[in-house]
Amino acid sequence: MAVRGTEAYDYNQLNRNTNHRATGNSSNVRQIPRVAPNPQPRPKVIRKTRAQLKAETRRANLKAIKALATAAVLLCFVGLSIFSRIQLDEIKREISAQQSKINIIESENTKLEMKLNSMVSLDKVDDYAQNTLGMVKQEGYQVDYVNLSGSDEVLVSGGKTIKNAKKKLDISKIWNISF
Repeated sequence: MAVRGTEAYDYNQLNRNTNHRATGNSSNVRQIPRVAPNPQPRPKVIRKTRAQLKAETRRANLKAIKALATAAVLLCFVGLSIFSRIQLDEIKREISAQQSKINIIESENTKLEMKLNSMVSLDKVDDYAQNTLGMVKQEGYQVDYVNLSGSDEVLVSGGKTIKNAKKKLDISKIWNISF
């Protein structure tokens, strides 16, 4: 029975199907045939000798040892990588600490240089020389200029002169001339 729209279910039809089952009338009921399970073929058991078993065990042990050795090497690499990064971090931290110390010392050095420059300025030296030491500035008449454009002569005591002083002078000559 095809139901379309808003029609209700026909429960009488349902009751008829259940009554046929109960009474054993199977004219409308379809029976599912039972299928006997296929027996799985048993795998063939291969008997191995002791030598074969030993060799197989040895191969399995070698594979396990290789796997463990590979894992150990990889673990060592990871450990060394972590250790090197920790060392690098510690060195960077030390560099940063030393750099901050350098910055502090450089700023203190700059401060001390400025203090020294203010103490040794020409105005302060001039003021100290005039007021504390009683010195006076030089006058023009106190200055004597030396003319070096003439010939090379050395004037020795007693009015004796040595011409061409560019040559090496022997001290004994000067000594003899002066006495």
